[in-house]
Amino acid sequence: MTSAIFAKQIGLKNFFLRGLKIKIIKKFIKEKFIYKVITNNNYSIYKWDPSGTEVFMTQCFTDWGNEYLFLDSLKNRQNDIFLDIGCHSGYYPTLFKNYFKKIIGFEPSTKCINILKKIDIDNFYYHQYFVGDENISVVAGDSEDGYSFYSDNSNHKLSNLKNMNQITIDKFCKNENLENITAIKIDIDGMDLKVLYGGEEVIKLNRPSIIIENYTRELFHFFKDLNYSLLTLVSSKEKPYNLNLIELKNFDEDRWIKMICCIPNEYKNNYENNFFKGGIISGINKREILKTFYFKKNP
Repeated sequence: MTSAIFAKQIGLKNFFLRGLKIKIIKKFIKEKFIYKVITNNNYSIYKWDPSGTEVFMTQCFTDWGNEYLFLDSLKNRQNDIFLDIGCHSGYYPTLFKNYFKKIIGFEPSTKCINILKKIDIDNFYYHQYFVGDENISVVAGDSEDGYSFYSDNSNHKLSNLKNMNQITIDKFCKNENLENITAIKIDIDGMDLKVLYGGEEVIKLNRPSIIIENYTRELFHFFKDLNYSLLTLVSSKEKPYNLNLIELKNFDEDRWIKMICCIPNEYKNNYENNFFKGGIISGINKREILKTFYFKKNP
């Protein structure tokens, strides 16, 4: 996404005012500053972390509101365990900590693991693993902005090179005797589908809601016979502040999509409002999105 499109999406007012504010903050802080997220929990934003900056700039709408559609799909079930695949510096565990009995994060980056160690969330646990479709050992390292890549498949300058384990969701949950997995977030830069393949048994058994950064034909094929619906907020680069809530029936390469919510049909909700009109000055209509998805700051 170009900076011009991003500015329109969050609103020109927010782009310039919040952009100026965070520049000033970063100029005077040594390491980090505390930002209170929309659920009234404190999230640490580090100077080096572009993901944290995005949280601040979007005001907790990094995924366009799909994160709250995801939560709304869980309102009629007991929320036990949330798996955060690619938890980076802990934004989703911080945002969602009030909604689950247990949150388990997976993050391969040593730079991010050192941040996760400092997070004071009683129901949050983390593991330094890659997650994929097979259980193997890999050599990997960190980029400057806190992302981790295999050493033999990266154009990034990597540090902290070391041998690491890649696990599958199925094997991990079996080893840990985990049951009642009600929600999964997957955002790991190109390996998202492999995470699904490695967690197919857990998905069939637990039927979690899944929010994933993947929009491919293969995603539709994976869920074809699982009795799931794929919902998302879709926009356009011409008017990125307007959003349409749609159910995806097939792949269309012309759609502009950030995240997709894969929801078991038995927990799928019907919404009267499917169009969220924003504005170039104010950006995405955050208030209407939160109202539509019955979002509660303190569930």
